[in-house]
Amino acid sequence: MVFALNSTSGIDTNKPVLRNLPVAKLYEHALQYEKGTYLSSAGAIITSSGKKTGRSPNDKRIVEEKSTSGDIWWGPVNIPLEDRVFSINHERAVDYLNTRERLYVFDGFAGWDPKYRIKVRVVCART
Repeated sequence: MVFALNSTSGIDTNKPVLRNLPVAKLYEHALQYEKGTYLSSAGAIITSSGKKTGRSPNDKRIVEEKSTSGDIWWGPVNIPLEDRVFSINHERAVDYLNTRERLYVFDGFAGWDPKYRIKVRVVCART
């Protein structure tokens, strides 16, 4: 299921919602709106993410539910999350997105093989 941005999503769409921008536009927006963002001499984007740099592989949570619980490799990387806790985090994320001036949406796929890949939608407040 792809998350819809409409009146039932809770996300305020009365602001710019920029969907599937080309890379050049994302560069322009990063340079224009993201403090501390620059281009390297090779043309790559450089930015500082503050104190929290890098990725957090141990922060991955998956809602544990009956229909898929046996298909997940549970452990230090895939940590179970209760549906109730997911709902709380979802509400906090929507509240945060509603405080931002503009939103970016990327529609793509998770997985390379068309037989197994799934549609994904990423909604974020930064390029």
